[in-house]
Amino acid sequence: MMPDGEITVSSQRRNVGLLILFAAVSTVAADDVLLGRVRPDAILSISEEWRATRDAYEPSETDVRRISSLQVRATLDVYFGSWCSDSRREVPHLLKILDRSAPRRLKVRFYGLDRTKKEPTRLARRGAIERVPTFVLMTGGQEVGRIVETPQTSLEHDLAVLIEGVASPPT
Repeated sequence: MMPDGEITVSSQRRNVGLLILFAAVSTVAADDVLLGRVRPDAILSISEEWRATRDAYEPSETDVRRISSLQVRATLDVYFGSWCSDSRREVPHLLKILDRSAPRRLKVRFYGLDRTKKEPTRLARRGAIERVPTFVLMTGGQEVGRIVETPQTSLEHDLAVLIEGVASPPT
């Protein structure tokens, strides 16, 4: 028969081991699907594929200039699924477009959704998101337009068209 102290130490070690194993499994699951508001660096850390897609993309310089010429404050909400092939293509493209255009008056927010198109704060429901990625351009609290899943031409061109639809500030 073992003294009580040895059983307790053995039990504690086993419990600590189980906690470490559980934490490792939880981390892997969390890395597979980004949820809620996320930063661009977290998006690019999903996998090398996301970084390589961004790095290889060459957006149209004409459209990049059009995007950088935004004259009013606007917000671009980006709803995406880290599990989604369209998101894996378009979100890295957007990051490259934003790097090149650097629109000072555009605030960009990224929201990771799960496969049911929800995320922890339920902003996706309020934004009426049905497919990902969805890019919603807003100014003055009003939606100007959106790009859903696949751009009609290219992401930078479709975004430039939306930006040009934003009213110029009064002079």
